[in-house]
Amino acid sequence: MVRPLYMVLMAVVQLAWMSPGAADDAFKRVFYHGIRATDPNGRTGLRNPERGLRTETLVAEPIGADVWVPSDLPHLRVPPGFHPNHWIRDMERFSPDGLTLAQMYCYLTEYADRPLSEEKLALLQQTFDLLRERGFKAVLRFAYEKTNDHPQEGPHPEWILRHIEQLKPVIAENADVIYVLQAGFIGAWGEWHNATHIPQNDLDTRAKILGAILDLLPPGRMTQVRVPKYKYELLPRITGRPCELLTEVTAFTDLPEARVGYHNDGVLAGPSHGGTWPEGPLYGSPGNPDFDRVTVESAWVPVDGELFWSDLGWDGREIPDNRAESMEAIRYLRLHHFSSFSVAHSYSEREIKNYSIDRWRKTPVDRAQLAAEHLPISDGWFEDAYGEPVERTVFEYIRDHLGYRFELQWAEFPAVIHPGGEVRVTLELINRGFSTLYNPRQAFIVLIPRDEATVRTWPVDADPRRWYPSAPGDPAFTPLHHRVTCVFRAPEDLPPDGYMLGLWLPDPGEKIRLDPRYAVRLANRDTAWWTDLQGRYGVNVLGTLWVEP
Repeated sequence: MVRPLYMVLMAVVQLAWMSPGAADDAFKRVFYHGIRATDPNGRTGLRNPERGLRTETLVAEPIGADVWVPSDLPHLRVPPGFHPNHWIRDMERFSPDGLTLAQMYCYLTEYADRPLSEEKLALLQQTFDLLRERGFKAVLRFAYEKTNDHPQEGPHPEWILRHIEQLKPVIAENADVIYVLQAGFIGAWGEWHNATHIPQNDLDTRAKILGAILDLLPPGRMTQVRVPKYKYELLPRITGRPCELLTEVTAFTDLPEARVGYHNDGVLAGPSHGGTWPEGPLYGSPGNPDFDRVTVESAWVPVDGELFWSDLGWDGREIPDNRAESMEAIRYLRLHHFSSFSVAHSYSEREIKNYSIDRWRKTPVDRAQLAAEHLPISDGWFEDAYGEPVERTVFEYIRDHLGYRFELQWAEFPAVIHPGGEVRVTLELINRGFSTLYNPRQAFIVLIPRDEATVRTWPVDADPRRWYPSAPGDPAFTPLHHRVTCVFRAPEDLPPDGYMLGLWLPDPGEKIRLDPRYAVRLANRDTAWWTDLQGRYGVNVLGTLWVEP
């Protein structure tokens, strides 16, 4: 709740607008600024849903003793002491970096030749309940096989399809806390390679499973494939037509092409990115058809990724020169519009020794180089309150620019409105992130009375998923200015008084719609964050206005 700020704002309103002769219908334009390093929480990550750094964990395992030993990586194994508190504490340890996502592996290994048990489904439901309780979402993946060396523990295809059918009710019930469902199910770690009973060239079976995964998800929600070529090789077997390259017209529709994104589980691990682009020419570089396809389509479908463990090369050996260097990583993450990225891999927090993320945490990022390469720079991000330069790191830059970062530029609205009268609110924002929102979300203009009892909302005729950082395909990455106007009629019964005016971007899920942890915060130091006395909503306050008879 922002009651002290509200009182200050309303005092200003009364002094300015209660004076005789105030222009009833005068519009005012308010300008906003980005977050500086010395602003409150200016060096921490802006907590926002469905974007940013993520952890990695197992879930839905039998619960044992609650023994937390970070250096022993219990959140990545299934010892007798597995407990959901392990991944919860892990997420909370990274709260200064604004984490809201966890990649969650749900292993179905023991059910490879039989139906899922009620106990397993109950453990999965408990995971979703805990996510909702803590304000997090999952990058979810189901898998059976835990190694690369054919342990004969994988299922036959018919069991995968039966399990997907069993999972439909629990996925439908909990889609609100699933950011994206990675394709999974096949092969080692669900990455679609080294499957025990599904040969690599069995495209028909793989297409059936991908089609079942798309059917498992609610309309408009997306999956991700490990290797980009799976998408255009398999979708024709599902649809009976060629797989079309996504465009702005076909994006965010129910077409299968619009619902399959990508996850790169070997970012910068050698020329092929650890097998993400296993074929020439040029492997994981511009000029490779698969690479270029992701460059285009990632403007409209989500991309997740991780480094190899311990800076390993493609051959599994630790190579000192196999480092994800800072600017190379930044360029690549922006080029493929990454919305989420692992903070667990190649980092001493997990692996004792120093690796790439450790270097990112200490390496300064060069503002001039960012500007020269047309990389996004938020207003005030390199400054303190005096306008003096502040050193920032590569890690901070990646952390703050993964996914979307909506920075309001200005808003225009009337100083005084009247019950029953028409009200026009216009605002302009820039998305400073690498990507945009990918799941449906409605924006609302909100009026909040002094007593906070009756909050009035009006939907904005705009799709926040299309608030792109730059025009898709623009080689110069010129920032787009998104102007949004909402026109509505004030209720006839609106009591005369001072009101706060805000922009609300809630999650559409019924269970979490009023939870502010799932609402989008603007990257501005001068838009207050308001919740009501019950801790609900999560509104970006644009300013104040007065209602007069």
